[in-house]
Amino acid sequence: MYFHLGKADIMWKKDKGFTLFETLIASLLLFSMLTILLPLLSLIAREQYNSIERVQITSKLYDDLQEVLIGMAPYPNKYTRTPYRTSAEFSFSLEGGYLKGCAEWTNAKQKTETKCLYALME
Repeated sequence: MYFHLGKADIMWKKDKGFTLFETLIASLLLFSMLTILLPLLSLIAREQYNSIERVQITSKLYDDLQEVLIGMAPYPNKYTRTPYRTSAEFSFSLEGGYLKGCAEWTNAKQKTETKCLYALME
């Protein structure tokens, strides 16, 4: 269809928007990205939680080991504390000339983690 508007001719086309095929392809791409990104974001959040938990428990273990070394705290054998959101079992033992402090807890993946620190007894 043509309209003559003085200086130029303008052709008007019928434009119905997206076709069914284009809509299906766009939906397929969207759902594909969602099926990849959602589990990935969940994994990242769980690993971030595990990392924060590990740092908090290790920090508490270090602090308790220092208190035992300088004599501010009695030499405990085993006890349980909750430095972050997970309770951890702390234990101390003498191994040769070293004081060994260990923390054991169950992480968000339901796996048991153990972190040990050693201090030289003087």
